[in-house]
Amino acid sequence: MKSRNSQTPFFKASNKAFTLLEVLIAMVIFGTTVTFLLRNINDQQRVHTDIGIKTVAHWVALNKMAETRIDKKWPNIGVTRGDVMMREHKWFWLQTVSKTTEKKLRQIEIEVRFDVSDELPATRFVGFIAEKNGS
Repeated sequence: MKSRNSQTPFFKASNKAFTLLEVLIAMVIFGTTVTFLLRNINDQQRVHTDIGIKTVAHWVALNKMAETRIDKKWPNIGVTRGDVMMREHKWFWLQTVSKTTEKKLRQIEIEVRFDVSDELPATRFVGFIAEKNGS
């Protein structure tokens, strides 16, 4: 009497491995997953860098506004430019002082750029300053 395993074709050695189609499908799934994960990691890193730049640029703008408010002289209407070192990097600021409808109030807009050639500022801060007594 023959054993049952020797009679059925389902137990051949060639049927115990994956087919080429199964391997290709698995590789496509794995490759797609890895691609999405790497893209997500890259996006996360870029966002993290952008947040750091915007945060430090905002600090530069706040410091420039504080300097303007502390200054004993009321700011003249016009545009001034400058640069400042913060966190081992040179930041470029542009300060625009303009009139408001109130005679004793001026609007101050400060733009800070990471690089002098940047078209768009990393941050833009708008504040107001009142005329100091005795100015």
